[in-house]
Amino acid sequence: MSDIPVAPATKVPSAADGSARRSFLQSTMVTSVLTVLSRIVGLLREQVRGYYLGTGMESDAFGIAATIPNMLRRLFAEGAMTAAFVPVFSGLRADEDRERMGRFFAGFMTLFTLLMLAVTIGGILMARPLVEVLFAGQFGDVPGKTELTVGLTQVMFPFLFLVSIAAIVQATLNSFHVFGPSAFTPVLLSGTNILVVVLFHDKFPNAAWALAVGFLAGGVLQTAFQIPYLRHRGLKFRPTFAGLKDPAVWQVARIFVPGIFSAGIYQINVVIAQVIAAGLGEGAVASLQYSLRLQELVLGVFAVSVATVMLPTLSEQVHKANWPAVKETLRFSIGLLAFITIPATVGLMLLATPIVRVLYQYGRFDETSTDLTVWALYFHTAGIFFIAMQRNVVQVFYAMKDLKTPTVIAAIVMVVNVVLCYVLSGPGDMAQGGIAAAGSIAAVVNVALLYVILRRRIGLLGTRALARSLSRTAGATAVMGGVVIVPLALGAFDGVRGAALALRLIPTIAAAIVAFFVAARMLRCEEMTEFVAMARRRFKRSKPQG
Repeated sequence: MSDIPVAPATKVPSAADGSARRSFLQSTMVTSVLTVLSRIVGLLREQVRGYYLGTGMESDAFGIAATIPNMLRRLFAEGAMTAAFVPVFSGLRADEDRERMGRFFAGFMTLFTLLMLAVTIGGILMARPLVEVLFAGQFGDVPGKTELTVGLTQVMFPFLFLVSIAAIVQATLNSFHVFGPSAFTPVLLSGTNILVVVLFHDKFPNAAWALAVGFLAGGVLQTAFQIPYLRHRGLKFRPTFAGLKDPAVWQVARIFVPGIFSAGIYQINVVIAQVIAAGLGEGAVASLQYSLRLQELVLGVFAVSVATVMLPTLSEQVHKANWPAVKETLRFSIGLLAFITIPATVGLMLLATPIVRVLYQYGRFDETSTDLTVWALYFHTAGIFFIAMQRNVVQVFYAMKDLKTPTVIAAIVMVVNVVLCYVLSGPGDMAQGGIAAAGSIAAVVNVALLYVILRRRIGLLGTRALARSLSRTAGATAVMGGVVIVPLALGAFDGVRGAALALRLIPTIAAAIVAFFVAARMLRCEEMTEFVAMARRRFKRSKPQG
């Protein structure tokens, strides 16, 4: 599968535990704060969608229209392109040849812009057959549903072009270890979307059109906001066919092609789920998407941030053949993910109904919509840690410029997911819950296969130390769960909605978080120790010198 040599199982040097770990954690924290902010604003956008569209025909139509270009975005831009581009660009940056770096950047930007322009135009022209082939059988029974979906899909495709250009700018900034501006741009996207819907929804035939137009306006801002930061690093995009002759451009292209499938496996599985859900009755597609938004909110706390920070870090470590540092970066990152996602998973499962009710149940989003969304959320939540871990483990393969192995694994996981979607969505009342469960199980299979192959390739990965870390996190999570169960057992959330429910829910969540951190401190969780040490360093730096 790869010509990467097997690395010896050596002990990680202390340097990997010191400044490198602190730098990694600090970058992750900055990215996490902004990512969490973007997820919150994204959740507000979904609340606006729920208020104006609920889980009815327009919401299903918009959900599919957004899914198709967003799938292609994950495949071409945020997934395969980033995975192929960052390791090569990071290597050129490490060699400190700025002229070569600028020539490569201009050449690849030219090639990628032409590619995405062709995909966007093709998507607009092929929107009707795409929608009719995938969804006509399910949507055709509802008058006007197919036509609305086709129209919205055509409006959404230019967003694909805009966000793809934004993604390559983001990948470039990340290679310079500049993460903040790109992590903030989704806030601009969602904020613009909200404003367009709230201010202009009555100017369109229905609010779904306002949502689509809001995405386009947000995509323009998302791209434009990052350009000054790119120029500050001395890079400018001047379309040039001469730059296409750079061998590094075609090295990225060779890595990129197989990565289109492997890097987008998660999104491909989401699309398959949408196709199958479209045949389960009204509200199935929308409820899966509302549930998925909450899953992604949790993943955005650390998973997205850790994966974003990891790739340039790992790329530099692999470029220098520093395998002990590679292993330590992976082990520490998985521990960080577990420290955040495991308690979040348990809390979200226990509080699913009040959380969905307080976030979504307004306007056309009624009690039935809540029940549909909560049922999907139970099964989506179960896969959070494994999805997060998969995103991290695969970064090591990307850093080694090996996208072939994840491609093979992706093919296996694709089959597993499709089979499970059909099997689990059929019996009894599983419906959209079965589809969500299929995605979670597929994530477990994915990360297990990747982890085993990686261990054979580069040696021991510190699994015992990781297991000790996970057991301590699990212990602290158990304490947190006990705090949450008390108000649930007392019926504190029964029969209340809106602000009254929020006033009961927020203190419960706050108490659970405090209980988890106190327990983690008492159990000497490594991640908690690092957070405390980082806070102390920041306090000392900010303290006035007397």
